[in-house]
Amino acid sequence: MSEIGAKREDAAMDDSLLDFTLDELREFLEADLVDVRADPEFKERLRRRLWDLVLARSGQRRQGGKS
Repeated sequence: MSEIGAKREDAAMDDSLLDFTLDELREFLEADLVDVRADPEFKERLRRRLWDLVLARSGQRRQGGKS
């Protein structure tokens, strides 16, 4: 491995540069292994909210409350 590659790997593994620790990331990702279904109404509200955020960032707005 080159010196540059080694520095990149060290930086990638240095969780002091993150807003969260690697242990917190691992714990978060472990939730994918649990078979829990999200409430369909919650998923739809989340989908709409996220889409509104995307549109707001792009300078657009949803027309008539439908997407």
